[in-house]
This record gives sequence, structure tokens and C-alpha cells, in this order.
Amino acid sequence: MKKLLFLFILIPFLCVSQTWEYVNNFPFEGVHHPVTFSYGDDAYVITGSNTDKVYKYDSSADSWTQLNSFPGGIRGFAYGVAVGSKAYIGFGSDSNSVHPNDWWEYDMPNNSWTQLASFPGAGRDHPAMVNVGDKIFVGCGSNASSYGLSDWWEYDITNNIWLQKTDIPGNGRHHPYYFGIGNYAYVGFGHGTVSGPGSNPNSTLFIYNDFYRYDPSNDSWQLMSQFPSQARVAGTQFSYQGKGYILSGDGDNHYPLGVSEFWEYDPVSDSWIQLPPHPGNSIWAPGSFMIGCNVYFLLGNNKWTYPFTFPKNIYKYRLGTDCGCTDPVAVNYSNQAIQDDGSCCYITGCTDPYSINYDSTACFDNGSCVPAVLGCNNPNAINFNPNANTLETRGGELDTSFGLGGFFGVNSSAALILDANEDCVLKSAVFYAQFPNSIKFEIRDSIGNIIDDTTLNVVSGKQRLTLNFEIPAGQSMRLGIGTTGSFLYRNRANTSYPYDIGDLITIKTSTSSWWPNQFYYFYYDMIFHKKCNVPESYNCVNVGNCQDPGDGSGQYTSLSQCVTSCVSTNISELSKEINVYPNPANSFINLEGFFDEAVIYNIFGKRILSSKNSKIDISQLSQGIYFVKTIKEDKNIITQFVVSKDN
Repeated sequence: MKKLLFLFILIPFLCVSQTWEYVNNFPFEGVHHPVTFSYGDDAYVITGSNTDKVYKYDSSADSWTQLNSFPGGIRGFAYGVAVGSKAYIGFGSDSNSVHPNDWWEYDMPNNSWTQLASFPGAGRDHPAMVNVGDKIFVGCGSNASSYGLSDWWEYDITNNIWLQKTDIPGNGRHHPYYFGIGNYAYVGFGHGTVSGPGSNPNSTLFIYNDFYRYDPSNDSWQLMSQFPSQARVAGTQFSYQGKGYILSGDGDNHYPLGVSEFWEYDPVSDSWIQLPPHPGNSIWAPGSFMIGCNVYFLLGNNKWTYPFTFPKNIYKYRLGTDCGCTDPVAVNYSNQAIQDDGSCCYITGCTDPYSINYDSTACFDNGSCVPAVLGCNNPNAINFNPNANTLETRGGELDTSFGLGGFFGVNSSAALILDANEDCVLKSAVFYAQFPNSIKFEIRDSIGNIIDDTTLNVVSGKQRLTLNFEIPAGQSMRLGIGTTGSFLYRNRANTSYPYDIGDLITIKTSTSSWWPNQFYYFYYDMIFHKKCNVPESYNCVNVGNCQDPGDGSGQYTSLSQCVTSCVSTNISELSKEINVYPNPANSFINLEGFFDEAVIYNIFGKRILSSKNSKIDISQLSQGIYFVKTIKEDKNIITQFVVSKDN
């Protein structure tokens, strides 16, 4: 009975995720048109944007490693496909815009390359490339002779030979979408030179939405049902468990799609359904790969920004139910999982970062979260709130996953613009740095004067930094940096201004001169501290010393009251935390001890003078008893001294 109850409780958590998850940032230079594929728990990014670089991703460690360069040389718009533990790569153009026809095999486990039989047709950019069984099919694309090729070729892996096959029907095209399912290759969409299915009548850039199936057994093509959304080009694609997928790209005018569309094709019903879009803008020429049940989406070119940028955010989306936690002891054990994906969780707790009992180590929410009620919980404070359970609140964007962006190395003027409804403290924030650096963090008022700042060393990657910025109530303050070339991460899409952080802070916009409401600068998951409005109070600490405990709990409501009650004319009874000499004094006193500021009061508690020096001129004081209050952080100490004028 207990076992059945355990399984019943877990059933709601076995459903497939329907949201994209931010993984990390690509740690190297961003590229578009990357060649991407995977084997086991590893994935590879090769060439793209005129480079010969090769990178390997270890999903179990969530880490990247740069490998030896592609032996075919610098290459842009190359294409490749994985077949088991081997990958096959070629095509594209070199740095001189020459279209090579070399063809390479990459042994992923051994990290080794072998050059194979060259492609006998014309070299090209942007072809389709599909694996079906032990054959690889290549066709379409563009080169100096044609902007829309339609030829179709077969590569026999076993025999290392190429054969030309029947051309794809319809218009020639480059940069189509394609994938292999079962015994068939599927190709469609793309960009041609004449009007065709799906072409925008108001555009001279002819983008298509027709879709075809190729049968290798009889070298024949079949037109499938027309795609139900607008024509498109230059996205990414893959297949998984008998279905095909297309993701992101440009629309029928060769501008980014309104949203980053994600579609699933079912060959059995010859139909399409739309899935949740990836975060951020639609991307031109990105990459993707499958590891386990997850598709990873990365790189490409963001045409929503000017100049165009190369995003480094990596996202993943779970498509299947056969991957999951296979350990029955784990709290997220799935009896449907066949393959363990490393997600097993053994720590339960509150996973809501806005709750007061948030547990950053917990990976499974146990329903224990307690909502935060921000307010002063000190009964001695003027702004005491009996319902409050926390002095801290967090807000802004919690991480970088909400949109596309990059590491910012241009200038130091970029900042968030905020209003503070009351005095408060910015305790800390999360930052993402491209590499180690020394950075000045600062907050300025509306006209640019520095209110508070600190210079800190950062490491590469994600980190939380302590700031302790004292922020006064005010409007249009700027929270940013004072270091040119910080290379901190900032997002430039999908912002949600204003960001209200408790009742303390409203982040209104940014200082961007382009699109201030689109850019979000540097400060993530900020933690603010609400101040308790506590009146001064004092306790008599030892004889002759008055100290403010800082929480309003002192015995005396004013310094004069404390001084009057705490006075001692016996010099030997004075505090030794701050040594005052000479005592009695005539023209000056010396303060021995650690303090930030010293304030001198008369016997009635009236402030006479202040100084930050250890030697203070008292020549203007009349004879009598005085008190010096030394201030150090939150600790105030009162020490008595006597002024005795010489005759």
C-alpha cells in the first residue's frame, strides 16, 4: 500500500516539460551557420562564420573544450551530419568565397579526421544534408553560378562513392529545412530566385513553404501537405523518435520571424503542430543537437539588433519521456524513464527564489515555501510591520535566460534607471563575466553624481557579488558600472519593464540610446535590504560611556539623557576602548583607537564640533566637562574628558 501511494504521488511529475530551459552561455566567439551534431552525452560545434574552430560540449559536466581545428581550413556555411559515432562534413565557402568540394569524416570518440572522396558536383553554400540508413543525401544550395540549386546527390558511406539522383521538384533553393525520418528524407522551404509556394507578394526575396519527401528506394519525390504557417528560411532542424522538427529562422521577407517558432512534423498524418518557441528573438542560421531527450539550441545571428550580434545563450527543451531519473531512491524517480539523463534529485525543499525559506540546494519542491512579506520586523522602529517576515527582497531579472544578449565591452555609460521609494541597501547581485576583470560598480543620481560605488574583482562565468550600496530615496538613479570594457553580460531582448522589487525599487528602463526598453544591463537577481526607521537610543556602558545599540532598544532616548545619567568625574572609570589624552586637556586632545568620526558634545548633549582626525583642536572650548562620541560602523562609544584652562 505504501508503494502504491508513493507512485501515485510521483505521477504528476512525470509529464514532459513544455518549457525551454536556459543551460549556460557558449564560452567562445559566437558564430552563425555552425555545423552541429552529437554523439552520446557529447556534442560538437564545427566551423561557421568563416572559422576552422572545433568545440566539444560535455553535457554531463556542462562544459566546453576547444579541439584541434577542422583540417579542411577556414570555412563558412559548411554542413555536416552525424551517423553513429562518425560525422561527415563539407561544402560551404572559404575566406576567398571559393566553394570547395572536399568531404571529410570525423571520428568523434577518437577526435580524428579522414578525407574522403570529393563531391563530384558543384561546390555550394547552404545545401540540405540528410542521413537515411547508410546513405547521406545532399542537394540544393547556392554558389556563384546559381542562387537556387535543385540537384540531388547520394553519398554511399560504405563504399565512399557519390551518385547523382533525381532533382528536387519545384523551384531551386538554398538554405532549406530538412531532416530524415525512417526510410525517407524530407526537404522544403528555403530561398529561391523566382516566386513560388508561400512567397510574399510584397517582397522580391522569394521564400517558400512547400515541402517534399524523398524515397531513396526508388529515387522519387512526393509533395507533402503545405506548411500551415508563413514561408521561412535559414533556421535549424532535426529529427527525433519518428518526427521532424524545424526551429527559428527568417520569415517570408527574409527578416526574423515575429517569434522564434518551433514546429513538429508527424509523417504518419502528414501534419504540423506548433510547440513553445525558444526564448528571445528568432535567430538566423542557428545550430541544434539532440542529447538524450533534449534538443539544445544555440548560436546563430540576431538580426533584431544593429549591428547584428551573435548570441551565446544555450537553451534546451525536453521532447521525450524515455529519459529521466532511473534511481528509485531519488525524489524525481520516473518509472517511464529508460535512459538516465543525470537529473536525479535527492534534496527536497523550497525552490521558489522569492520565498523566505528558499533553498538553493533543493532540486525538488516539497511545498514548504513561505511567501515573503517585506517590512521592518523591529517593534522599536517607527515603520514596524507586525506582519513582516523578512527585511530582504529580490528582483530584477533572476538570470539571463529571458532573452538574447552578449558580453558588453564598449563603454561605461550603460546602466539601469531606477526609482527608490525609500532609503534602502542593495546588498548583492549576480553578474555574468566573460573573463576575469577588475570592475567598478556604482550607482549615480539623476544628474550623474556618484552616490555609492565599489571596485571588485570578477571571475569568468556566473557569480554573486556583495555591493552594500546605500541608496537614498530618489528618482531616475543609474545603476551601472564605471569601467570601460567590463565584458559583463547584458540582454537585449524580451525585457519586461518596469521591474518592481518589493515596495522599495522600480527599475524603469535602461540608458540605451537605441531601444531603452529592450536592453537590460548587468545586474541580475538583486537583493535589496529594507531599513528599519529606528530612533536613536543609548545605553550606559560602563561608567561614563554611552553607546547606541542601533536597534532602538537603548535605555535612554537621547544622548543628553544618557550623558547626564552616565557621567562620572572619576577619570579612572572611563572607557578604555577609546583612550583620550591628555585628560584633563587644554588646547588639543588625542584619540587612541579605531574610529571613522569623532563628535564632541557638552554636558547638555549639544554637538560642539566633529573631526575625522585622531588629534583634535579644542582650544576654543571653555573649561568644563565634555564628551567625545567616536563612530565606527554601527558602534558608537561615548568617552568623557575634561578641559582645564591654564591660568
